[in-house]
Amino acid sequence: MKGKNATIISVGNEILSGDVVDTNSTWLAKRLSTQGVAVEKIMVVGDDVEAISEVIKSCHSDFVFVMGGLGPTHDDVTREGVAKGVSKELERNSEAERALIERYGISGSLLKMADMPEGSEIIANPIGVAPGFWVDNIIVLPGVPEEMRGMFDGIASFFRDDRGIRKEGWIMTDKSEHEILDVLNEAVKEFADVKIGSYPYVDREGEGRSYKLRLKLLSADPDALNSAKRWLEERIRTC
Repeated sequence: MKGKNATIISVGNEILSGDVVDTNSTWLAKRLSTQGVAVEKIMVVGDDVEAISEVIKSCHSDFVFVMGGLGPTHDDVTREGVAKGVSKELERNSEAERALIERYGISGSLLKMADMPEGSEIIANPIGVAPGFWVDNIIVLPGVPEEMRGMFDGIASFFRDDRGIRKEGWIMTDKSEHEILDVLNEAVKEFADVKIGSYPYVDREGEGRSYKLRLKLLSADPDALNSAKRWLEERIRTC
């Protein structure tokens, strides 16, 4: 039986301009993958209500994670974009408003952070101020990495699917992809239950630099994984 899947959306002009590196998506994808949820897509969209709405409407994953744009400033429009994307009115959440007033003494225009699509459930922020929210299958979290990670940890148990959990193994080699291409192609046919990824990289340690290769093996069957790993290691060694 197929496991759950997810789409990750990061919001922010600063990411699109290259001013900020999107480490949030990488972190969240790894967490979801280790919990058995397969990440189908990772996307970045700017601080624009229409753009956020359209990308929300285009997603058909079991879960859609949206990160960034939950502050009180003029360019924090994620809540408006999500509301439009799920065809719901944006309204002041009384529970979130009360928490912002009583806990942080916030008032006036800063209470914009309590606005959420109707029917949303609050996601508590143990580190920062802005709360997240969960509406339908959309999970919305702040873009500050420490806040996002702390908030996800509080709800992580909802996104565990044992059907999708895979064991992984790694093989490191100094040989290039073209040197072991035939071996890789044969392995893919021989071990249909094992996903094999090939990741070249440049090793800059020591003098000069050299090209090396990492192979990642992924499978729900530990025996198949171990067999494929032994098979590949032997053939890479002798090819």
